[in-house]
Amino acid sequence: MRPKFSIIADQTDITALVQARLLALTINDEIGIVSDTATIELDDRDSAFEIPACGATLTISMGLDSDIYPLGQFVVDEVELKAPPQKLTITARAANSIMNDMGAFQSPQTKSWEKQTLPDMLQEIAGKYGLQSAVADTFAGIVVDHIDQTCESDCAFVQRIANEYGGAIKIAGGKLMLIDPYTGQFPDGTPVPTITVKEISNYTLRITERNKYGKVIAKYYDFDAAEEKEVSVGNESPVFTFRETFSTQAQAESKANAKMADIAVGTYELSIDMPGNAMLGAECLIEIRTGHEQIHGVWVVKTAQHTMSSSGFKTSITATRPRR
Repeated sequence: MRPKFSIIADQTDITALVQARLLALTINDEIGIVSDTATIELDDRDSAFEIPACGATLTISMGLDSDIYPLGQFVVDEVELKAPPQKLTITARAANSIMNDMGAFQSPQTKSWEKQTLPDMLQEIAGKYGLQSAVADTFAGIVVDHIDQTCESDCAFVQRIANEYGGAIKIAGGKLMLIDPYTGQFPDGTPVPTITVKEISNYTLRITERNKYGKVIAKYYDFDAAEEKEVSVGNESPVFTFRETFSTQAQAESKANAKMADIAVGTYELSIDMPGNAMLGAECLIEIRTGHEQIHGVWVVKTAQHTMSSSGFKTSITATRPRR
């Protein structure tokens, strides 16, 4: 099977033009709102290409033969011309085209939030941009007593909130979602479909901290009582204690539970190079049935990189064991 790609620039198919001069096409997929990138490297020795305008939208698909898979829309935000030999490199970042106003989403806002649940906060922000909201059950009951959003974009604010409670933000299918990362589940608890990996070029597995601690302690400041308190998970020694003091009990509990879940199964970091598979992306589940028995079983993808060049089509991923 032959590698194949498609690039549509502002509704104009430029695949044939790019194909004759392509040095490398790379897509990086990570967890987050605007973290995905596309990089196109072109042989421009005779200045055959016009310098593309920043802001152009690229719709990119990759795959094998007729089995081509859409990898999303990207907005050009950087162009580099380098010589000798003359090479044109175009860098584009993920475009969340389903939003009514991405510019406003990334513009500074100021607001004080008082005694609202995380689902209510996400629903209010999502509604401003024509999106629905979805929150993983892990965070559904968390009430935020007070938090200030001062000259901070809604984009940055929701990511800050997610990080404070051990979650991650994702936009897909018309929804602004607060997910529990690395669980292999959608926000409603439905399992993510699993893709079987049968062929691997090379891999590296690192395992750390498995059952290293039997208890986790997280501290928080109780403003009503004007004192520092703590929550704990587990009852065995040795004890892992977070260095920072969290702002609420709910936040401390969320961090402690997530850390204990990681310790219970160990911190597994798996890096794999394999023949190109454009269906693999961040947060998808894979099942491995080849290589050492320690890498067999189900993994959740943290990052995926798809590269197409004269050497062929390659996919590189990092993955970890699902958090239950």
